[in-house]
Amino acid sequence: MPYPRVGVALGSGAARGLANLGVLQVLEEEQIPIHIVCGTSAGAVIAGLYAAGSDLQLLGRMVLELDWNDLTSWTLRPQGLVVPDKIRNMLRLLMRDQHFEDLPIKAAVVATNLLTGEEVVLDSGSVADAVTASLSIPGVFVPVERDGMVLVDGALVNRVPGDLCRRLGADFVIAVDVGWAPLRSRVRHLPDVIIQTIDILGRQAAASKEIDCDVLIEPPLGNVTLTQLNRAAEIVEKGRQAAREALPAIKRRLAQLS
Repeated sequence: MPYPRVGVALGSGAARGLANLGVLQVLEEEQIPIHIVCGTSAGAVIAGLYAAGSDLQLLGRMVLELDWNDLTSWTLRPQGLVVPDKIRNMLRLLMRDQHFEDLPIKAAVVATNLLTGEEVVLDSGSVADAVTASLSIPGVFVPVERDGMVLVDGALVNRVPGDLCRRLGADFVIAVDVGWAPLRSRVRHLPDVIIQTIDILGRQAAASKEIDCDVLIEPPLGNVTLTQLNRAAEIVEKGRQAAREALPAIKRRLAQLS
């Protein structure tokens, strides 16, 4: 029997999503083959970088230097408070401006069409542009327009896209759910209000949707908030820890399928 096609689904979670990087590092170190990778929002960033061939250990060092000021540019546009140009340009550089069609492994990311509320699977064209659409929190980031659609954060419709890995041909799916950050005890300005509102609605939607996977990895991130990039080292290590704990189950299940 041929070795099963392994898919990895990386979930949303802003700064908490850096735990996805730690998980992939361990899977790579343990030589778990990955044939398909899908992601949403922060998970889309890590999925796109991995599929584009980025060095995961180097990325682990780079994220220690991340700062929101390096990633955002404020604007007065009617559709949002932040233009995503800095993030898009950084991603294009790190991904060497590759298109999905050129990637060594199959990859896709999830966005939401703001005009219809429907899930949009992005698996063609610029990887960096697709990832930018997937992470664009509505009301905060200016949406990405593509093919007549207005695209925003995929977490609104599919925060951990294990089912997408299945649709792309995965026989065995490893999913990473970074969980929910504690709700803010204070909302100081409009971005806080928007993010808190989306978070509350997301919790309600997720409660009725089971994650489609064979092994679920849930890094123990505790009180890490959505914006605490200053805790990047801790977040990545929590991802590594959770992946190591899941390895026996992953290897056992893969052995059964081989």
